[in-house]
Amino acid sequence: MQVENGEKKEFPEARNYVEDGQDIWMRLEINGRNIQFKWSVDGESYKTIGPRFDTSKFSDEYSEFGEFTGSFVGITCGDRMMHQHTADFDFFDYQADEKADVE
Repeated sequence: MQVENGEKKEFPEARNYVEDGQDIWMRLEINGRNIQFKWSVDGESYKTIGPRFDTSKFSDEYSEFGEFTGSFVGITCGDRMMHQHTADFDFFDYQADEKADVE
């Protein structure tokens, strides 16, 4: 889901269903001004999820209404429909390429 200047957009083609209890790995790759979400069932072979996003829109200058508070990386899960399901996370690892050029 994306909310851009008050307009909500969902990406139904990005939905992936897994069996209850199945382990999955999730990844966010940042390359210059582009980010891409990915997922895997084995931690080795990753598939893309949804569109590539332009990080230049993640700024106070882009925000039409001034509600932007900065870019964050984190993980969450919520059963907004039935309020019956949970997700357990084993780890969260952030790795930065300190030698990468910054645009």
